[in-house]
Amino acid sequence: DEDEDDVMYDGILSSNNGNADGGMSVWGTIPPRISSLRQAMDRHLADASRGELLRDGLRIAIVGRPNAGKSSLLNLLAGRDAAIVSSTPGTTRDVVEVILDLGGVRCTLLDTAGVREEKEEGVNDIEVEGMKRARRAARD
Repeated sequence: DEDEDDVMYDGILSSNNGNADGGMSVWGTIPPRISSLRQAMDRHLADASRGELLRDGLRIAIVGRPNAGKSSLLNLLAGRDAAIVSSTPGTTRDVVEVILDLGGVRCTLLDTAGVREEKEEGVNDIEVEGMKRARRAARD
């Protein structure tokens, strides 16, 4: 079963290509052959990227200030109560992961602790660790 890349490859290797001189003046055919080869390579690279995206999916961190609605958004997208929602700032401390299929793409949504100044009133060591994890999730 020949695909278009095999046909293009055979055309590149062919020395005659229908020239009346028996293929002796191949120099004029080189630029179009290089262009065809480049297009085939670009298609393969695009497919590899698409394949990687489909295989590994996306990691999307939901990051923001405390009580901005990050956990509510995660629960809405997940269609279930995956994260605790509270009016108390600093409720989310660990990164909560939910895997979803969004338009055929595997997505890992990460709900993170609210990020605020560590010196703000009511911030304790556990919340500071949660904010570190939130920053790391945003970077990764």
